[in-house]
Amino acid sequence: TYSQEITIKNTLNIERIDELVCIPITKIDTRVLNKELTPIIYDNNSRAIPFQLEDINDDGEWDQLIFVTNFKPGEVKKIHYNVIEKSKTPSFQKATDIHFGVGNSRANISEVQYYNRINDPRLAPQKKIFQMEGPAWENDKVGFRMYFDPRNGIDIFGKTTSNLTLSTVGILGDYHTKESWGMDILKVGNSLGAGAIAIQLKDSLYRITGKNGAAFKVIEEGPIKASFEINYVNDKIHKIPIQTKHKVSIYKGQWYYKSEIYLSGITSEMKLVAGIANLKPNTMHIKKGEDNVSMYSFGKQSENGDHLGMALILNKDVYYTHGTIQKKETGITNTHYVVFNSENKIPLSYYFLSGWEASDSKFKSEEGFSKEIETILQKLANPIVVEYE
Repeated sequence: TYSQEITIKNTLNIERIDELVCIPITKIDTRVLNKELTPIIYDNNSRAIPFQLEDINDDGEWDQLIFVTNFKPGEVKKIHYNVIEKSKTPSFQKATDIHFGVGNSRANISEVQYYNRINDPRLAPQKKIFQMEGPAWENDKVGFRMYFDPRNGIDIFGKTTSNLTLSTVGILGDYHTKESWGMDILKVGNSLGAGAIAIQLKDSLYRITGKNGAAFKVIEEGPIKASFEINYVNDKIHKIPIQTKHKVSIYKGQWYYKSEIYLSGITSEMKLVAGIANLKPNTMHIKKGEDNVSMYSFGKQSENGDHLGMALILNKDVYYTHGTIQKKETGITNTHYVVFNSENKIPLSYYFLSGWEASDSKFKSEEGFSKEIETILQKLANPIVVEYE
């Protein structure tokens, strides 16, 4: 049997739960891999660790193996991998999910993996019902949804269960009142909500709307990570057509999702913006880490009237400035926002973090939320070190 040992190290003096570990295919002995075989990883007690094979460059072949594991402060662990027949791969429980339910009525909604639209689907003569007004995504901690129409805002589903539940939400009942799984906790209105995007040109913000076409596609769902992307076609800003690809990923065990944005057609004066709703009383702060910067707000700003913290985290290199918009600007209001150093065809990424006190008592105080951001900034700057025998 082929087996290889790998050492994984937590270089920080903090506990790390469900910490992501990435092993590129180039570090796996590909002589033993073919279409019928797959790697499998084990802990020191020879128990299979749930993992996912990820296709990063969208060529239909996997590029890296990802899994999550817990680390004590400064812990060094050994894992090993083997190669087995694909048909014998154990099934691991899904801990992440994308759900986009579409139908002609609430009674006949079914899940879609792809969905294209033009114009405003709310005004279409043969109007489709979107189960949660668009795609939703979740892990064991938190859920989100995106309005799949020109509002293009992002909303938060606060969860009080680790179960994946959003596929059942929005068919019967009202997700604006607290249920056994949680509830919709954010008022979005005309704000950018929970990390939605816009373009800044001079002093104005322009929402990415997809009015001229938007295409949704699920990329992956599994025990570690779920991702989808939306391509927005010919959003016109001062008659200049912009193409935008927005990829969203959520990982097991984290309070955030990750956005990756790819812009094409922007001029040198245009910059990407991501925002946080500012519709209820809150305090806004900027926090800087080793490699990243965070803009966050905290207050009794959930729809349940209790504490909610929201944060945008981005690399210092792409952070340009930040601001708050109250007045009406091309339809965007009541938003704290971050502006990115943006260039054509250069991908930009950021994280959006949600901490609701009903999900975890550490989010009852601003101090607790701020501490969580500090920890995330440390972890992002110091990923798990992987050493190969």
